[in-house]
Amino acid sequence: MLSFRPAETNDTPSIKQFVAQAGLSSEGIENCIQTFIILETDKKKMAGTVGLERFGTDGLIRSLVLDKEYSSEELLLQLLKAVIRLADYKGIETVYLLTRVTSIFYALGFTEIPYDKVPDDLLNSPHLKQYDRDQIAIMKRQLIPST
Repeated sequence: MLSFRPAETNDTPSIKQFVAQAGLSSEGIENCIQTFIILETDKKKMAGTVGLERFGTDGLIRSLVLDKEYSSEELLLQLLKAVIRLADYKGIETVYLLTRVTSIFYALGFTEIPYDKVPDDLLNSPHLKQYDRDQIAIMKRQLIPST
């Protein structure tokens, strides 16, 4: 049986290792650990994780990883929905994510946007800067209508 829980500060090393093993950058996780969600087994084994980095009223969904043993589109969607609920709860108005595969995210209301439409603070984030712009897509979803 799998369950979701908020990450705690002492989860930082295991999340960083889990994310790095998946080939993603773990840089900066310690700065936003309070907005990470862990998917774990009843034996407390990490099966997945996702985080949210806040930039004012914007949020960057990052470090979305599932253990190969638990990899499924359904669990991926559950993790995404959980972090979107967290972003909404935290008052985030717009969430962004970086991806190489866009198709699954359209079902959750994300749209692909060009780099010149990304807020400067996100463009300057260490997490986004490490990726080659030609190899990833940036997607966005509005949570709260802007005024």
